[in-house]
Amino acid sequence: MIKRTVALFLFVASVAAGVPLIGSHTTPASGQGVTIGRVHDGFQPAKGKIFVLVIGNDAREGNPDRSRADAIHIAGINTKTMKGGILNFPRDSWVPIPGHGSGKINEALYDGGPRLLAETLENQTGIRLDYWVMVGFQGFLNVIGDIKGVEYKVPFPIYDPTGSGANLDAGVQRLGARNSLGFVRTRHSFPNGDIDRTSNQGKFLLAMLKKLRSSVSRDPAELMRWISTTRQNARFDLSFGELYRLALLTTQVRPGDVKNVTVPVSIGSVGAASVVFISPSANNIYQRFRRTGSP
Repeated sequence: MIKRTVALFLFVASVAAGVPLIGSHTTPASGQGVTIGRVHDGFQPAKGKIFVLVIGNDAREGNPDRSRADAIHIAGINTKTMKGGILNFPRDSWVPIPGHGSGKINEALYDGGPRLLAETLENQTGIRLDYWVMVGFQGFLNVIGDIKGVEYKVPFPIYDPTGSGANLDAGVQRLGARNSLGFVRTRHSFPNGDIDRTSNQGKFLLAMLKKLRSSVSRDPAELMRWISTTRQNARFDLSFGELYRLALLTTQVRPGDVKNVTVPVSIGSVGAASVVFISPSANNIYQRFRRTGSP
C-alpha cells in the first residue's frame, strides 16, 4: 500500500511532511498518482542542504506534467542541524516566467511542466532546487485513503459547498481523503483567501510528517516497505540508494524543527486579473533559507 511513500517523499519534498505524493494500490505504475524528478541532471546538495519543490496540480484525473499548480511549496532541510522549513507561494503570485514574460506563478507549470516552475522559483529565490514532486487530485485522495486519514486540528467550522466542498467541524479530528482534499483546497472559508490556503497546505504537510514518524517509530521495518512501494508505484529516476538515504533522512526530522512560512505579499491586479505581488522583504527569507535550510 502506498501509504509508506507518501510522507517519505513529501518530506523530502516538503521536508517535513509528506504531502501525498504517491497514489494508492489503485494507481498504475505509470506514475498517475505521483511523479518525482530531479531539477538538474546531477544531484549536488548545496553544503548539506536539500531543497525540494512540492507541487499539487489542478488535474482532476491523472497527473499530467502540464496543468496548473494549485499548491506550490519549497521544502528544505539542513542535514547537519536536521532542521528545515516549508516556504509557501500563493498560486496567484505575479512573477517573471523564463521565456514567457510575466504571469501568475501557477501558469509556469502549464507553460513548461515542473522544470519550468522550478526554474521560475530558482530565479525568484536564488535557491538551487534539487528535486520536484507533483501530485494531482486523485493521487492525493488515494494516498490519504491508504494511510487512513491524517490527524489535524481544524481551527473553526469550515463550510465551503460551492468551492472546495469542505464541511468540517472545529477541533482535532482525523481527516479522511475527501475531507483532507477539501481542507487543503478551501480558500473561501479564510479571511485572506488563497494566502491562508497556501499556509494551511504547509501545515498539512507537517501533519503528514508527524504521521510518517509515528508509523516508523512503532515499527522500523515500515521504512523498507515504504521504499519498496515507492519504487513500484511512482514515476521517478532515483536509484535505490538515493531513495533509501532520502527516506532515512525524512524519518529523522521532527515536525517541531520545521518552520512553515508563507512569502509576504500584497494584493493587486494586472489588467483584469487579480494577483498578488511578492514583497521585497521576501528576499531576507530567501537568503536565510539558502544559508540555513530554514526560512
